[in-house]
Amino acid sequence: MPATNPSAMDTAHCIGRFAHAEPERVLRTQTGDVVGAIWSHPPTQTQVKGLDHHALALHLSGCTLVEKWCDGRSSGHRSRVGSISLVPAARTTDWVIDGHCRVAHAYVHPAALADAAERLGRPWPSEGLADFFADEDPQLQRLLRWLFHEAMEDALDPFALEQWQALLFAHLVRRDDRAFAKGADAVDTRRIALTSATLRRLFSHIEEHLSGGLSLRTLAETAHLSPDHFLRAFKLAVGETPHQYVLGRRMVHAQEWLVRTDMAVIDIAQQCGFRGASHFSAAFRRQFGLTPTDWRQQRRR
Repeated sequence: MPATNPSAMDTAHCIGRFAHAEPERVLRTQTGDVVGAIWSHPPTQTQVKGLDHHALALHLSGCTLVEKWCDGRSSGHRSRVGSISLVPAARTTDWVIDGHCRVAHAYVHPAALADAAERLGRPWPSEGLADFFADEDPQLQRLLRWLFHEAMEDALDPFALEQWQALLFAHLVRRDDRAFAKGADAVDTRRIALTSATLRRLFSHIEEHLSGGLSLRTLAETAHLSPDHFLRAFKLAVGETPHQYVLGRRMVHAQEWLVRTDMAVIDIAQQCGFRGASHFSAAFRRQFGLTPTDWRQQRRR
């Protein structure tokens, strides 16, 4: 079950009702699915319960005098900027915030985590994701910051989201069981290497579908691996994640269209799999420091 089903918006509304606040910004994919929200919380004391999704809360700035109680037991009394806390689904948590603070939420459906655990061969406990508060987890922080950045830039396409979900779910499943993670890593290294023939099939499939229709699941099936194992195998073989590789290939094709044709930028964007001219221009500028139009004019001069 994807983490961005429609009830993610219900989760944001529910948190807003409990916190007596409106989100500063709702974070969405290019197709409109809700993946999270940015919140500026005033001092408050509230109880949160009955959420459909877990909320992974990254403390961005402001007051760190935050208390959390889960099912009547203290989880902690001091947050830190950059730390991550869980607002759990289907459990009751009480929060005391002694001053203004700013946080970012990413919403994750519990069923998606259970599915990821099954794919990784780990029995998932009936109580679900273990509670945590103010954790210092660099990998989880990087994953969340990447999601928030892409969503804020309106650059979160379905393929990128699918890859992010696979990485996030695998990390959340493994993070509570380091012994399991070490054993799984050892097995994966031996079993998930991609052959040259498989890489050729993957590259061919990507080239044929750069204008749209790329799916992490389809690429994984081409390699006869689960999405989680495929991500690690591809990075090991290519040196980039599938999304990075696809974006690079789209940029190469875009440069060729810009130089060799007089097609409008919006048409080139669609040919290369971007949602629109603004999405294409933002991605192009991040990569080359110029808009597509300016880059084209500079090359032609």
